[in-house]
Amino acid sequence: MFLGVPGVLSVQPDKNVESENKDYGGDHIINSADSSEASQTTPVKTKKLFITGLSFYTSEKTLRAAFEGFGELVEVKIIMDKISKRSKGYAFVEYTTEEAASAALKEMNGKIINGWMIVVDVAKSNPPGYSRGQPRPTA
Repeated sequence: MFLGVPGVLSVQPDKNVESENKDYGGDHIINSADSSEASQTTPVKTKKLFITGLSFYTSEKTLRAAFEGFGELVEVKIIMDKISKRSKGYAFVEYTTEEAASAALKEMNGKIINGWMIVVDVAKSNPPGYSRGQPRPTA
């Protein structure tokens, strides 16, 4: 079944079994530098979040289920490798409101999805002058 993936003997399918609702006890680690910032959290000024640290077998359905509790989602997009058709391990989640994105950022960073700890951050916009799919001008 996975003959083309070296080192993979078997894969547990993503059954969307609400793994994001299980408590794995990872919340007890507190960085002292972050504790003062946590009490003064200001809402983020974006509706789009960047999620990394995903299992390569996490589906968009599972990701949507994990993040839709914070507000209405516009888009859930897992970035796939064009050649292997496998997840690259990161995704973008976009909400309809900044408040929902802020709540998701605060609550979901460091959570476990499909056995992997995810990192949630504000998605950065494309740098100015970046043109997707256009060849770079030669000097």
